[in-house]
Amino acid sequence: MAETNGKWIYIIFGLLTLFTITTVVLSAVILGVVVNRLDSKNETSLNNNGPVSFADQIKIDELMKHLQQLQIIADRSNGTRVIATAGFNDTLDYIVSQLEQNTNLIVKRQYFTVRNFIIQGTPRLQTLINGNTTDRVYITEFAHILFSQRADFDSHVRVVVIPNQGCNDADWSSVSAADSVALVIRGVCTYPEKSALAEKYRVKGLLIYNDGTTLANYPPVQGVRNNLNTTIPAFFISYTLGMQLVNGAADASVMMNIDVSDANGIGNICADTPTGDKTKTIVVGSHSDGVAAGSGINDNGSGTIGNLILALNLARLFQTSSASYSTYPYRVRFCWWGAEEHGLLGARYHVEQALLPSTIEIGERFQDYLLNLNYDMLAGPNYRFGIHDDKTVLPTTPTQALYGTSQITNIFRQWFNEQNLPWSNSSLGGGSDYIPFLAAGLAVGGVNTGAGGSKPASERDQYAAVLGIGNGGIANAAYDPCYHQQCDRINNINPFAYEKVVKAAAYAIEYFGRLNDLEKWLYPQGRMKNYENFNRDRIYDFGNDPDLI
Repeated sequence: MAETNGKWIYIIFGLLTLFTITTVVLSAVILGVVVNRLDSKNETSLNNNGPVSFADQIKIDELMKHLQQLQIIADRSNGTRVIATAGFNDTLDYIVSQLEQNTNLIVKRQYFTVRNFIIQGTPRLQTLINGNTTDRVYITEFAHILFSQRADFDSHVRVVVIPNQGCNDADWSSVSAADSVALVIRGVCTYPEKSALAEKYRVKGLLIYNDGTTLANYPPVQGVRNNLNTTIPAFFISYTLGMQLVNGAADASVMMNIDVSDANGIGNICADTPTGDKTKTIVVGSHSDGVAAGSGINDNGSGTIGNLILALNLARLFQTSSASYSTYPYRVRFCWWGAEEHGLLGARYHVEQALLPSTIEIGERFQDYLLNLNYDMLAGPNYRFGIHDDKTVLPTTPTQALYGTSQITNIFRQWFNEQNLPWSNSSLGGGSDYIPFLAAGLAVGGVNTGAGGSKPASERDQYAAVLGIGNGGIANAAYDPCYHQQCDRINNINPFAYEKVVKAAAYAIEYFGRLNDLEKWLYPQGRMKNYENFNRDRIYDFGNDPDLI
């Protein structure tokens, strides 16, 4: 018995020891959880919803299904979704129908006019050089500069060559330009800046000629934009024609004839969650239009549909998963901007309207917006994961927007790091619809996969090191070789990159939506209150866009 009792004593002692250790471990774990929750209380309540994640709802099959519909729409409209075409209008109708049929989001359309956009008939440029009259060939020798005024010359007007690049008053005051057609070479300053000086010196018309520095810089450049309120006609002409006029300037004159009209009813769409504080709105935007040259499936069908899938899924989560996915304290507004490809016109119009003193409806004022997330070109075939970098904003950016923009940048970097995915910095200097929001002092951010720029070998190697040899893309090739071209079709999409970027977008919306005080998190020193200095004409809409020089 003594031996048996001793064994029981050891067994009981061992069990007590095990129980004590287990209790200590469980206590430590529970304490750790409590501490972590306390530490995160002032940051985000993301974990309160259990396993349901917004990002997990994003599926590539759903993205591609809707993207295919944009290809069908473009094919029915002569292969384009540019504004003022059936392709663009049908794109907007498709977005609205999907939102109205599948969500309880509050959908609104906003219309604006693009001045001097539609060309009636074929423009005419006739030159008279040393007694020889020649009708020049449209597109081959000259092209219309967008937003320029109509011209109806009934006689030839003398040509005056503007010295240098026509970027300074001294260039124009040194010649007698009034009542002439000014001829100036491209370069140094933007086309709108040259045009503004031409108007100042009272010319009757403006010809900008290419510089011939490369073979690509011989023909006239199509799609060049002028100032929205320009009062003179303007053509872009080839280098060859430009030099003929320069060399014959002592006896050269031209007749310009073009009939242009406004494009009316160009649309923006915004869809709001019915829940959340209207005075604290997260704006998620992408542009819905493409260029005339192609279907615009990556640029920006990918962003259009990415934004649509975000809206459809968040609305579904809010409606059907209330037990496991609660609504945000902030309103989320999903927007599709029109006419981005022609100077960010839809986003600019929206911001300008929101800034008007006469805009007093709660939820429609610019002061009701907390941040803008922008998604433009999300599925380039030779992709990078380009996170908008707060360090690359223009120097004219209001200082109040800088801290929050940096915060947004870091959240995207955080997601890609957690997913063990590579990422790159993408400039916030110019080129997409976040610009008017940033110019007015709002924090912005987003992700893209690159446009016409080339992927350096170092970036290819960086991505291959993470994704595997052969998965880093092609060095010294464009991120999107079909950028603004006819081949930007459904087969120009990289499904892997597309799904990842839209998941990152969903993560960001959810992260910001769960923060307890998003406004303070973005603007610890307060927001900009005085919008009088918002430059509606030049600083941000043209920025440092290389297409305008």
